Amino acid sequence: MRASRVVALVFGCLLLIPAIAVLVTGGAIAVGYAAGRDDDGYLNVTLDRLETDTVAITADDLGFTTEPGSPDWVLDALDTDLRIRATGADPDDEIFIGIASQRDVDDYLRGVAHDEVIDLDDGLDAVFRTQPGGTSVAPPTEQDFWVATATGSDTNELRWEATSGQWAVVAMNADGTPGVAVDVRVGAKAAFVMPLAFFLIGLGVVMTIVGVVLIVVGTRRDTTPVPAGLVPIVPPHGTPLPPPVVPPTTRVDDVDSPAERERQDVST
Repeated sequence: MRASRVVALVFGCLLLIPAIAVLVTGGAIAVGYAAGRDDDGYLNVTLDRLETDTVAITADDLGFTTEPGSPDWVLDALDTDLRIRATGADPDDEIFIGIASQRDVDDYLRGVAHDEVIDLDDGLDAVFRTQPGGTSVAPPTEQDFWVATATGSDTNELRWEATSGQWAVVAMNADGTPGVAVDVRVGAKAAFVMPLAFFLIGLGVVMTIVGVVLIVVGTRRDTTPVPAGLVPIVPPHGTPLPPPVVPPTTRVDDVDSPAERERQDVST
């Protein structure tokens, strides 16, 4: 086997391994995202009831950032949307949910007791960290720094298109009084997920085809014609072989025969 074919065979086999991985990854993303979405295209997570005796529950440090120096349109092109649905534990309670910059929320709740959600355990129970402070705060509906809000006694739905920055989500009673209890369902969707999945599937298919072609080239038999002079001629089956050609030979006893001596005398 020629060296070039060995190289093609090796590269073909090595290329098939990442090709299959890329193909499976793309397929898994496509199937998982398509199967898990609701009618509006959101993937949802339902949290266990969030309760606190303080004036607010916050989820801080929600970072939507790109690499340093990247233009803002990079994050906008990802087209990521966040949806939060919150329902008060008491139907008569008017609940407020809002999103604002982390700095504005910190300034608003500075010196006021509130609970921060710092983690979720395996059962989606919130892990809180309590910030000490007072129990009086101005109603959130009177603040103008929110980028998205929803208020009401029924299920409140907030939708927000993610933009670059550090953000915080806040759940409170609409009048700012202590004692908050809400059932929360968080949904997210991103327009780039399905195109990414299809890109990975296409890339995996191309890599697989190239790998198979290289393997075929590497294992193909050599079909270079042999020169005619080097090809043995084989008679058809059943044809008798011709007798072998034997060159004439001179026996030793013929040299001393009378005829041979007479021939030598005539020649001399």
